[in-house]
Amino acid sequence: MISQCMIVKNEEDNIEQALSWGKDIVSEQIVVDTGSTDRTVELAQQLGAKVYHFSWIDDFSAAKNFAISKAECEWIALLDADEYFSKEDAGKLKLILSQLEDKPYDGLATKWIHLEDDKTIKMIDAQVRIFRNRPGLRYHRRIHEYLAWEDGTGISYWQDTEGLSLFHTGYGAAAEKKKQGEGRNLRLIQAELKDHPDDFDMLTYLGNEYIALGEFALAEELYEKTLADLPQWVYGVYHVAGSEIPLRLMSLLADQPDVPESKMEEIYQKAISGWPEEGDYDYFLGLYYSRHGNYQKAEIHIRHGLEIMERYGNFQKSMVISGKILEVYELLAACCLNNGNPMETVRVTTLVLRDNHYLMGSLILFIMAFRDEMEKNIGGREGAIQVASLLEKSFYDFSSLKDRMFVLRAAQKSQYRALIQVIRELFSAEELAVIDGI
Repeated sequence: MISQCMIVKNEEDNIEQALSWGKDIVSEQIVVDTGSTDRTVELAQQLGAKVYHFSWIDDFSAAKNFAISKAECEWIALLDADEYFSKEDAGKLKLILSQLEDKPYDGLATKWIHLEDDKTIKMIDAQVRIFRNRPGLRYHRRIHEYLAWEDGTGISYWQDTEGLSLFHTGYGAAAEKKKQGEGRNLRLIQAELKDHPDDFDMLTYLGNEYIALGEFALAEELYEKTLADLPQWVYGVYHVAGSEIPLRLMSLLADQPDVPESKMEEIYQKAISGWPEEGDYDYFLGLYYSRHGNYQKAEIHIRHGLEIMERYGNFQKSMVISGKILEVYELLAACCLNNGNPMETVRVTTLVLRDNHYLMGSLILFIMAFRDEMEKNIGGREGAIQVASLLEKSFYDFSSLKDRMFVLRAAQKSQYRALIQVIRELFSAEELAVIDGI
């Protein structure tokens, strides 16, 4: 029923996981090697995959289409070697595809979760990696390839971004560094643009490559020119060729200390007029204002970005907010605290800490929100005892050395002296001797 296909080169670190997720549900596993010099081919064969060889011609679509030509099943799952489904989600695939059997869809879109090297989420997008095995349904372009019919007609797909999540490790720092060292992406993008100089997708990808290479001025110039030259039909398209262009520009400018507010606001206004369902514009404008000390405007935009994401979802939009949701709430809490609203800071950080109580930034903000109020109205030690009790009831197990150490460090970073003393009293003399000796 399902043919799992992939193209590979020197993927010995990924190939076992890449083939393992589908082992129990796919009918065949096809690996097309494009010139590995490590143990990729050997490992793939040991794992039972059919291995084919394809001479690399600087064209990802050509290699993927060769893999497709070898598939015999009704459906194809064409994932990269650095992508995988969890075992739980893989188990759902057969049922979902059987339900689509008589439906007029060419493919299945799933959530696409990009992971950092430490497996934390970088951002969340959507992608079609599972599609019907049909003549004429093939990949196009040398790089950043897309699936379409031979005449260029786009595919139709069923959306299941709630039930299925595809994990991707290829945007982590280590993988990105390796790609830049090879210079492959830049070379292929430039080749595409030579043939198609007005391809907005490729222009955006070129800007992204400039950022990865540290060429920020070139990226800014390219994004600005591309945004200025966009035809009217692109507005409203939530994709690289549309909504991501101002998004990438705002992301780049938010990191720069000398960008005037008027420039950011001009880009933001143009962006929201063209793509009102994108919440990341407000996030990056809020990030810009927070970095420039305007916490009132920052809070307004961060809240608005979150509201947009809640209203319109994150299918091909709001991928940064949805991917960094705890960080976004942490930034919102910091704005609330700076805006003189400690109780709202507590409310927001409580939401974050309930999800992950080992986020140091959120715990510091939580403690700081109580610090001044407790010291002023209740008294130093008594107030600190109440805060410690609240922390233990809500998030931490003080019988755990790890939890006590974590809270102690947060109290120290918060400069809450009374709480530091209360938490230190939870340690033995031997433990304190080690702590003070560090």
